[in-house]
Amino acid sequence: MIVLIIARPQWFGRRKYGGWGVSIKTWQGAVYLACVFLLLVGIQLLPLNTTTRMYVTGAWLAFMFLDMFDVMWKVKRDEREYLHEAIAERNAAWAMMPVLVIGVFIELISSSLQGKPHVDPFILLALLAGVLAKSVTNYRLEREN
Repeated sequence: MIVLIIARPQWFGRRKYGGWGVSIKTWQGAVYLACVFLLLVGIQLLPLNTTTRMYVTGAWLAFMFLDMFDVMWKVKRDEREYLHEAIAERNAAWAMMPVLVIGVFIELISSSLQGKPHVDPFILLALLAGVLAKSVTNYRLEREN
């Protein structure tokens, strides 16, 4: 299988402030992201029916996700940066978990009062994925030590 990757890891650095992903490090990274955005806008301007536009946009976004995931995986970090990133990720998880849990309870109570109990499955999936990731990580780390 041939994988076409366009972006280069040296064009980007680890995003330290304002979210996850990568930040632009060189002019090539800026040009790459500008081209990605312009192509996305261009796809929307094509005279396509809605279904075709949706599939073409979805394919383009899937490609971009894979391309940037490859870059994020390959961005060089030293030992100190790995540690800082691990601590930041842990703190982000600790901040998000109570908000998600409270949101689930508010949504469940609110919808139950209307007689139609419902909770957004994506929020539940996010919570379950977090618990699963933590459990698998702890199991693996304990077995390695």
